[in-house]
Formats: sequence, C-alpha cells, structure tokens
Amino acid sequence: MSRLQGGMSAEAACVRCRLSQTRTQVVVGRGDSSAAVFFLGEAPGRAEDKSGLGFQGAAGQRFNDILAFIGLSRERIWLANAVRCRPSIDGRKNRAPRPDEIEACRYWLVRDMERIRPRVVVTMGRVAFESVTRISWDAKHRATPIAIPEFETTAFALYHPAYLIYKRDLQSVYRQDLEKLRTILLTLDVRLDEPAGPWTRASKTT
Repeated sequence: MSRLQGGMSAEAACVRCRLSQTRTQVVVGRGDSSAAVFFLGEAPGRAEDKSGLGFQGAAGQRFNDILAFIGLSRERIWLANAVRCRPSIDGRKNRAPRPDEIEACRYWLVRDMERIRPRVVVTMGRVAFESVTRISWDAKHRATPIAIPEFETTAFALYHPAYLIYKRDLQSVYRQDLEKLRTILLTLDVRLDEPAGPWTRASKTT
C-alpha cells in the first residue's frame, strides 16, 4: 500500500473538474495495491462523500454480499469509482456524472490501472464500464469477459449493487453472473474463499 500513498495524496486534493467545488472529500481508490481483481463503481453518494470510503450504506452491504459469494474481501481487492467525487444537485440529491466529469476523473482511473495491473476489472454500472473500456454500454456486455488492450486486462460487467435494492427479481440473475465471474477468477488462479452470504443460503434452500 505504501507505494500508492503519494498518488493518493494528490488524488485527495484533485481540482480537475467542477465536482471539487461541492464535494466533502474525494473518495480515493483503496485496498490491496497488488490485487488481482479491481472493482470499479460509478460515483460516490452521500454516505461515501461523508465517510471517504467506497460503497457504504445499503448498496455497500450488497457489495459486501457480492464479495462474500465470490470468495473475496475488501482487503484483497482494489476498489474505486470511475468518478471520485459525489455528483449532486445542490448537495441534496445524487445525480448522474456528466461526460466531462467522467473524462476528467479518468486520469485517476488510468493511474490506478497502471500501478495495480489487475487481471480482471469488475465494472458495476454503465459509467464504470464505459470509462474503463471506452465501449458504449450494451446489455450484451453484461457478465461477458471483454479484453481491454489499453491495460492488458479483462473487464467483466455487473449490474450496480444498488439494483439489488430496487429490483429484487434480479437476485437469481445476479447470482448466475457471480458464479460465472467466480469461475473465470478460478481459471486465472486467483485465490478465492468458499462462497458465503445470502446467495449461498438461498441456493441451499431452493
């Protein structure tokens, strides 16, 4: 982790776009700087802006469930957002990041990718997918390995964890996607724990 401290300090002071004027703090990338798996979200919300940590609150719990089922933990991955500062409407309501904000923040994504060199980048949501791959989102890309020549790695797209809060009918589909991701990671010799969490319990009762 120490080799990233200087970069994190610069990232925490970033003023590359308008979001620097309204954020509480930059939600910098965190985790294992030699991680084989990089999870990339879209942008911080209110809880993340306040804490400075990625995936908090209800969506954060779903993210923890995702990691448990795959057999990973936050300590063994790298976690960041495509946009590192919260996009909001007058600080009250979250909004989607704008194209110029995404492009300005890609500077930090590229730095993460070049330093960490993950084997797989798991994108969560359209913004994350498009930012790292430079490919326009299409539903056919979901849960499909896609080569990223720029970074010599592979992208694997998941729905954003927040979808699981509002679209309960996605639970079985999401579990299938995670099973596919787990198989890919095992093929790449990524060390994984046994699956745990709610999807494992659900599979035992169906």
